[in-house]
Amino acid sequence: MRRDIHNKLKKYTREEIGLLNKSELARRFNCDPRTIDRYLKIESGELTPKKSNRVYKSLLDDYKSIIIEKVDTYGATAMAVFRFIKKKGYQGKYSTVAAFINNHKGIEIKKATVRFETTPGLQAQVDWKENLTMISKHGEVFKINIFLMVLGYSRIKYLQLTTNRDQRTLFDCMISAFGYFEGVPHEILFDNMKTVIDRSKSSFTEVEFNKTFKHFADDAGFKPIACRPYRPQTKGKVEALARLTSRLAVYNEEFEDYDDLVKIVKSFVDEINNEVSQAIGEIPLSRHKKELEYLKPLPPLDSLTSYVSCEKEYKVSKESMVNYK
Repeated sequence: MRRDIHNKLKKYTREEIGLLNKSELARRFNCDPRTIDRYLKIESGELTPKKSNRVYKSLLDDYKSIIIEKVDTYGATAMAVFRFIKKKGYQGKYSTVAAFINNHKGIEIKKATVRFETTPGLQAQVDWKENLTMISKHGEVFKINIFLMVLGYSRIKYLQLTTNRDQRTLFDCMISAFGYFEGVPHEILFDNMKTVIDRSKSSFTEVEFNKTFKHFADDAGFKPIACRPYRPQTKGKVEALARLTSRLAVYNEEFEDYDDLVKIVKSFVDEINNEVSQAIGEIPLSRHKKELEYLKPLPPLDSLTSYVSCEKEYKVSKESMVNYK
């Protein structure tokens, strides 16, 4: 349907159209009289407009899958993607690429706006508060990370201070969290962290979990779920927890050493779990009592400690010397 003719006809009243014959209208609109006849019949309901079979091809069509992969999986900018596909033969403008990426992100964000609540024992969420700087009473600077886990139903939280975010540390923190929660949730939601996701084998639509991590999840008894890009709302509970850790800033120049800081974080965990949660209007520790019966039982400790042990075999030389580190 030619939208221009349709809009021009709408400006005329029925009486005006009756006074002007189809040939005159065709002359004014620079088209065939038969076109006017067809549009008048469509306007009156006498004829149903047919959908056009015309296929419109964009210069971007052959590159859309590449763009989505580079933006969603690797966080590439619009300009970087534009330059990349130009080398592959793209003949269009940068503005077309930028508009497509903005529209794509908008659709993904819109999908995430529906808030959902989890049933007891179903889900937990994991993340890190990274690279916090804390200063002791003696002016010593500590670069620390805080491991975060929160149960979706009760909002009970577990925090652990760490000096790194490697896989062994992740496993150690999760084992401690299971002990604190006195059980294991059925599902755990993770961000796109390299200790969990095998990025070299993953795409936007298909996520491949790290092999060692998958074994750990199987032994612990939970199903890992990867949080998709542009969906911060899906892990909003743990994002809110990350903001809570800003309350630790008041302890700058108030602690002696790293061990003292560990004690402060443990005390902070008890503090926030005994406060009324704004999201549920209840105290997390009280609500956790209802959730306990729905959590999976703790797995045998031996099946998980092997993931954090540091045992290694070393070959002893003839001189009975052992190389360490």
